[in-house]
Amino acid sequence: MFLLYLGFVTQDWGRAFPAMLIFIAYVPFEMLVQSFVQATMSQMARDTLIEGRISGKEIAKTLLGNLFSLMFIGVISYLQRRASDSKQSGFLGFLVAILVFVVAEVWDLVSNFGISAIVVERAGVKTLVARLKKLRSHVPDTLVRVIGIDLVDGIAQTLFASGVVFGLFGGGAFGYVFADKLPASFLAQFGEVAANTLPALGLLALSFTLSSFITSATVLAKSLYFTCLYLFVLHKDDLPNSRSQALEQMLAERQVWGKGC
Repeated sequence: MFLLYLGFVTQDWGRAFPAMLIFIAYVPFEMLVQSFVQATMSQMARDTLIEGRISGKEIAKTLLGNLFSLMFIGVISYLQRRASDSKQSGFLGFLVAILVFVVAEVWDLVSNFGISAIVVERAGVKTLVARLKKLRSHVPDTLVRVIGIDLVDGIAQTLFASGVVFGLFGGGAFGYVFADKLPASFLAQFGEVAANTLPALGLLALSFTLSSFITSATVLAKSLYFTCLYLFVLHKDDLPNSRSQALEQMLAERQVWGKGC
């Protein structure tokens, strides 16, 4: 938003250029941060289910002790996103889009199980492969749920967070009509037309904020689900009986839902 303000209002390109560089570096940094956030959520779920409390010390130990593994997951997730964003036309482009979608969902599955394995038992690559073999009977249902979570995320983003067009055109029209009644510090000149950018920037900020909340909720849902499944399947004996029964009931209900879908 600061970059848009600099570009349209102040046109201070001396400050806008460094802001552009920061924006370009934002996406890979975001994916790295997301892998660490997932690990944090997974550790919190693990501590709550097994220990009955959250330990900040254990969270820090998990993040620092598995720094390179989590960074590797973040880098691969960034490359996968770049591949998903690339577009090609024609029938070949359609086939590539399907292939990229399948690869993205499979990687989503592997990376989430991988973070759960890192958190629960500090697993390396060899251990993770062995654990995935034990979890393969759950892969079809789990893949359905991953796609379902992503679908809900996409619908929510469309309904509640995709206000870019409305912000640009609706906010722009409002800023044009009431240009003189809004703070002059947001007044921009487009040729001979003067418009106040405050409504447009405000709506865009609201849209981006909602998008971030929805993305965070999606990350939280995946972290909780995969950690619960990992613990229930591979470390059921470590869970107290009450939590083990609750997890069994929850996963059974989700299995019925997945088959229904």
